[in-house]
Parts: sequence; C-alpha cells; structure tokens
Amino acid sequence: MRRIFVVSKNTFKELTRQKIFLIIVIFGLTMLFITFFLYPLSVGEQSKILRDFGLSAITFFNTLLVIITGATLLHREMDKRTIYLVITTPVKRREIIIGKFFGLFSVVLINVFLMEVFHQLLILLNDRNFDFTMFVALYPFIYEISIIISLLIFFSTFTGVFFSAFVGFLFYVIGHLIESLKLFAEITKYPLLKFISYAFYYILPNFEHFNIKNRIIYEGIPAKEYFIFSSLYGLIYIIFLIYLSILIFEKKEFK
Repeated sequence: MRRIFVVSKNTFKELTRQKIFLIIVIFGLTMLFITFFLYPLSVGEQSKILRDFGLSAITFFNTLLVIITGATLLHREMDKRTIYLVITTPVKRREIIIGKFFGLFSVVLINVFLMEVFHQLLILLNDRNFDFTMFVALYPFIYEISIIISLLIFFSTFTGVFFSAFVGFLFYVIGHLIESLKLFAEITKYPLLKFISYAFYYILPNFEHFNIKNRIIYEGIPAKEYFIFSSLYGLIYIIFLIYLSILIFEKKEFK
C-alpha cells in the first residue's frame, strides 16, 4: 500500500504541475462564471439554468482533463525512460498501474469538488441559498470518470497516446448515446447487425446510468437503490479494466 501511495502521490504532483491542467481548470471556472450572466436568456428559469449549465461545465471540463492527461500517464514514463528505473526498484508493475489510477483520480476528485464549491457560490449569489443536492448530482459522475481513467490506462498499456485518447473520447460519446444503439438493434431487420448492436449495448459501459443532473434539478434526489446500482455497476467496470491493464503491463517488455 505504501508503494501505491508513493506512485499515486508522484502522479498527482506531476499532473498538477502541467500547464494543460491549469488551462482547463481556469477555462472551466470561467465557463461556470459565465453561466451566472445567462439569466437574460432564461426568464423565470435562471436558477435551473445556473444549476444545469454549471453541472454540465464541471463534468465536461473534467472529462476533457482526464482524456488529455490520462492517455499520457504511462507513455510519459516510457518517453522519459523513467519507467526503466522504476521497474528495477521493489515497486511492482501492478502497483504502478494502481498508483497511476489513484493519482489521476485524486486530481479529478479534488478538481470536481473545488469547481462545485465555486458553483455553489454562484448559486448563493443568485438564490441567496446554497444547493448541496448538486454534490449528490456529481456523485455518479465520479464513477463515470473513473471508468474513463481505467479505459485510458488499459489502452495505454498496448497502444500510443493519440489512439488511447481517441478511444477514450469514443467510449465517452458512445457511452452517452448507447440507448440509441439499443433502439437501432430493435428496429433493424438484419440479424447480424441486430446481434452486433445488442452485443455492444450490453458490453460497453452505459454512461447514462451516471447522468442524473436533470433528474435532480427538475425532480429531486433518486432513491437509494439507484446509488447502490450505479456504484456497483461502475465498480465492476473499473476493477475489470484495471485487472486487464495489470495483466498486459506485467507481460510488457521494455527495450
């Protein structure tokens, strides 16, 4: 555990020193601030628009941060050849994978929290009250972003930076449009396409299971069964992908 913590801590420091991290964070906070001035476009709905747009900005910019930085987690070590030094130390390869995951996860978790605190201040200025249900709305997103981190690490073990980032983005898009894939499977007349569509629908992660922004803003907090389901659903994908990453990384030869 101590070695995983050290890898995670070093990954955290390395990521927060990158210029791209600061650029995305500043841009995300700026977009949040802009939402505060959208009220002339939303007569009578300013409060809901502020919540909806704020949550969308937080999830979008943190996903962007993960896709850009996550794809380089392992490749940066290989390019700098520091991986050759690391694998000669008592640190096991599985500890590198797990440490990298928790390093990036920590960066995103803190960033999401700080952006939501800023979002709360904007809600306070507008409504004269905080709305802590917004933190609840972001809880499932933590699992979604963890799956994306796991996917990026998995593809980074055997592909290049750009392909890993591209696949990560592709999974993100498909994961949010996967209900359309099910609809296509239901209406297509071709058995092979129907089989392939259903296979992808049930195998690929459905990120809409983690999207409760509108439900919380317009209907209220879902029942506890939803949170139990989304947590277990997310954990299954995360553990499986990290496990596959470890299997591949432990057999990888560095020349």
